[in-house]
Amino acid sequence: MDFFDGLTFSIYGSEPQSDNFVRNEPRYYGIQFNYSGILKLRIDHGKQFEVEGAYVFLTYPGHFFEYGPADKSTRHHNYICTCGSRIQKYIKGGLWNPDISAPLIQIRHPEKFLSNMQEIMTLIQRPGPVSPRAVMMFEDLLLQIIETQEEETRHIPYQAEELKELIRQIYAAPEADWDFVAEAERFHVSPTHFRRIFKEITDLPPQQFLLQIRLSKAAELLKSTSAPVKEIASLAGWENVFYFSRLFRQKYHIPPQRYRKEFQS
Repeated sequence: MDFFDGLTFSIYGSEPQSDNFVRNEPRYYGIQFNYSGILKLRIDHGKQFEVEGAYVFLTYPGHFFEYGPADKSTRHHNYICTCGSRIQKYIKGGLWNPDISAPLIQIRHPEKFLSNMQEIMTLIQRPGPVSPRAVMMFEDLLLQIIETQEEETRHIPYQAEELKELIRQIYAAPEADWDFVAEAERFHVSPTHFRRIFKEITDLPPQQFLLQIRLSKAAELLKSTSAPVKEIASLAGWENVFYFSRLFRQKYHIPPQRYRKEFQS
């Protein structure tokens, strides 16, 4: 398949407690995502921008970038950097169109954006040729950035901060027995309304969001431990290992054992 040829993933990573301050002219074209914490950014020694929370900006050759956390603080930094002939198609087609005067774009659905970046990183860690799906998902991130710039400001639920705290708790313990009907009661709203406002923040309904986070945790455990698949299923929130394996294959397109084997090799 050559539909997605011409892109190489050069550098990538996720640093939940990054205290690194970068000063350089990039060699690659990168998506830099500040999931949380304070971010300072300056391009070509010009105006300094300072924001807190979920913001994304693009880095690329030909300009000098300075960015990092505020003094004596850390931030959750995620990045995917690329090179190759396909980048020129993005530039000519308008998919890569950064604005130096306003480089920072606030991400309305940071959990979804972070999950997409982590899935791309998982795909590009696999041995062999560049995954076409990883390229497609990278292009989708660029499209999300453009759509965010273009769309009108929507209503943000007043419970947004409380919802974000709940989402952080789900990330920390996706295997827990989450009861979203009970959560709706805690927020003093109906289950239907809770589902709607949860989707406003994450772009996914609660159960689907939980499913994606559990699968991401299982993938990390498969890579980083030698625990049996049945135990990993339980640690990620499933008692039925066959159901877990089916869901895992739907998301990652290979069964858990093969996924582990490919990374260990």
